[in-house]
Amino acid sequence: MQKATCNEPILGLSEALAGELVYRLCLAECARLGFRQDAVTRFERSTLKGGLHIRICLPTYANVSRYIPNQQTLICVRASYIPLNHIKQHIVQSEYLNAFNAERGAAYILASTRQTLNNSSAVDYQRYIQDSISNQACATKALGLDPHFYSRETLEAWLIEQPTVQSWLKGKCADTVQSFRANGLPPSNVIYSARLQRSP
Repeated sequence: MQKATCNEPILGLSEALAGELVYRLCLAECARLGFRQDAVTRFERSTLKGGLHIRICLPTYANVSRYIPNQQTLICVRASYIPLNHIKQHIVQSEYLNAFNAERGAAYILASTRQTLNNSSAVDYQRYIQDSISNQACATKALGLDPHFYSRETLEAWLIEQPTVQSWLKGKCADTVQSFRANGLPPSNVIYSARLQRSP
């Protein structure tokens, strides 16, 4: 199968824009599944460790998809590299799970707009997230959270399937480049650095 490619860079997005990108992808995916925007909740509060969070609550009869694997899904978005040995220290923010029905199960997705993975390391990341969940509070255990890790490649493949979100990101990137050229200063909404083109 041909690998999906995306012309709009997501590697250098700030955390705020990374969160906005995934939020828009979730809205577009829910619309494709036939549900309104109120199925998706974005939590604006962000901490260095916590990341930005997006909660999806769909009815029991809803179809799921490759990118929304459960009717009850919580996504934590990070605009940073996440080494595997840091995963076990990752804390699921249980306050965002309160709206979920414990009898229905739920999915938990840790997403990074910078981290790249191969197939074998993707399995390792998923296993480490599961270990982290198992070591945390009863709220996360009671839901039986199904862990997932979305790498930059996964997010780019998702973006390929949502042309309206691609157009939004293209506009953001164009505005940033124009601002950079006009002012000669680093733009506030996108980080430009050759350092970001490779893992540390």
